[in-house]
Amino acid sequence: MRPLRRPKRDTVPLPGQSATLMVAAAVSVLVIAVLLGTRGSAWPLASALVILMMLGMLLPSALVLVGAVVLGHGLGIAALQAPLVGPLLITDVLLLLHLLLGLTLRRTGGECNWRVGACLVLFLTWSFLCTLLAGTSVSPLLRIAVYGAVFLLLSSRETDRRLVYVGVLCYALVNLVGGVLGGQARLVGVDIHDPFQTGVLLLVALCPLLTSELRFWGRWVVGAMLLGGILLTQTRSVWFATIVVLVVWAQRKISMPRLVVIIAGLTLVGLRTVDLVTEWLGLNGFSAVLRHRSIVNGFRAGLENPFLGSGWSRVSTMEHFQMSGWDVARQVMPYNLFINVFTSVGLPALLALMLFLGGLLRRLVRRRDAPLLVTVAVLAMSFTEMTLYAGSMQTLLFFVYAGMGLGRPAEPKGGTVRLQPETAGADGYAVGVAAVPAGGVSESPPRPRQVTMSARRGRVTVPDPAVGQERGEAAW
Repeated sequence: MRPLRRPKRDTVPLPGQSATLMVAAAVSVLVIAVLLGTRGSAWPLASALVILMMLGMLLPSALVLVGAVVLGHGLGIAALQAPLVGPLLITDVLLLLHLLLGLTLRRTGGECNWRVGACLVLFLTWSFLCTLLAGTSVSPLLRIAVYGAVFLLLSSRETDRRLVYVGVLCYALVNLVGGVLGGQARLVGVDIHDPFQTGVLLLVALCPLLTSELRFWGRWVVGAMLLGGILLTQTRSVWFATIVVLVVWAQRKISMPRLVVIIAGLTLVGLRTVDLVTEWLGLNGFSAVLRHRSIVNGFRAGLENPFLGSGWSRVSTMEHFQMSGWDVARQVMPYNLFINVFTSVGLPALLALMLFLGGLLRRLVRRRDAPLLVTVAVLAMSFTEMTLYAGSMQTLLFFVYAGMGLGRPAEPKGGTVRLQPETAGADGYAVGVAAVPAGGVSESPPRPRQVTMSARRGRVTVPDPAVGQERGEAAW
């Protein structure tokens, strides 16, 4: 039997390219500092950024990505929440640094995802065009474009998923434990101060525990703690997304049609029971009314200019909300991703976004891992939330996990693995193989009629069908 070899890990920085990008990053930061002002106070900050970027180039790209997520709210420190250079926040600087690190790595040559990327580029391009024609600011779209660039990079590069999972989990536990110990009646986190964003963080941290991609002793206890934290956020959209994720995770087999049926069915049930849940748990009833009215008014506003919209993050008309003494004239964006996109940048952008999400789910369904659950959660929340806006940790987490789902996970160290036949049946096909490390032989003979496969999330043993079929822990 011809030995099978793993594809080479083309993740070694190209010779000389890292140094070139370091110099380019330093020159770019200095140019920005000069353009912003020639005062002496700008130079220490620019020098600190240059040193930060050069040190960051020596770190793993996954660690830089985790830092961008953790520092999204500046750890509650005012200096870290303010722009560092121009409109760039510390998260933006780290994301740009991650993009520079990714450019030093060769493409993995995995599955071609150019159709999904093309739909995302088309959506962003049309949104930029509509926003410029409407005369509104494109700064939010620029930040979202950086998130999209990170997605495109991750979908074509090898990523250490475990490092990202551990970093997000630790950050979630810090906000959970700190909020509970701080006596928060409604969990808003230590530095996040937003129940929706905190709930999304806890749910995203839970997903790799469900799929067993992140294994450690007591992980189910940690999972129960995360579920309890999600309940403490008192956020109905996050609750609904958690139910959808658990239902999808419980399926022995999942396909695109079944996934659509699950999301559509649970959405209908959720819309019929939201008033009952609100009254039973004593939640804010005005929030549900606000969402309903914003969606209706947003759709009416979109009909005024269905092709170009009114510009990103802008609604041309919005009625007054009156309830229990409330008489507030305010501009409220539609609490629905699809209605919001239709209102802001028109029907072509909405179609491009739906093609992007559909193509993304079609590819993630084949792999059934944490990125699929995160994408399903964001899609479920999109019916009652605007889940695509600049500066949102939830938006950044979505693009990061979706990109990792399309890309290839980092292979464990150990070199090439060869599969050698044990025995052969009467038909000439091998009935057993043994994994042998490169440059060596197995120390003990393998068990008969048994195949050991190297899966994405660990080693899975498939026993003889005559003995019985076992469901591997790495599977659902």
